[in-house]
Amino acid sequence: MTSQPFKIQGFILYAIACVVLALPLVGCGKKEPVVPVSGVATYQGKPLVECVVFFTPIDPSSPDLCITSAGKTDAEGRFTLMTTELKARPGAVVGKHAVSFKFPQWGTEDADDVYVDKSDIPNLPAEYTSGTKVTFEVPAKGTSEANFDLE
Repeated sequence: MTSQPFKIQGFILYAIACVVLALPLVGCGKKEPVVPVSGVATYQGKPLVECVVFFTPIDPSSPDLCITSAGKTDAEGRFTLMTTELKARPGAVVGKHAVSFKFPQWGTEDADDVYVDKSDIPNLPAEYTSGTKVTFEVPAKGTSEANFDLE
């Protein structure tokens, strides 16, 4: 038979564990509004096909730097961003973003394997894949002109 203080202590520990385990499910906090963002990505004048374009907020005045967005390009290099949250929303947060360009690894669940000739995938310089060279300012009303012509 356990005494009452041990039951209460056990319940408190259980409650704390539940809160700690639930925190990652909650996210970064209040959801900031997002605005629609789309555009075209090219490399040396050719469309980046089946490339994932990532927007990562870097504006220190932004109330929420953890809402990243991504969009996969089509055959013409067009993409439309969606947030990468558990419940994805169309668009990106307003403000300055670091932009990176990555191709899914073939044979993974992220790859559609629809690219006809994988040898046509350009070998992008690291400055484009790491998000250290390209930035973009997402305007308050969004944009359909987030266009990138990488050289």
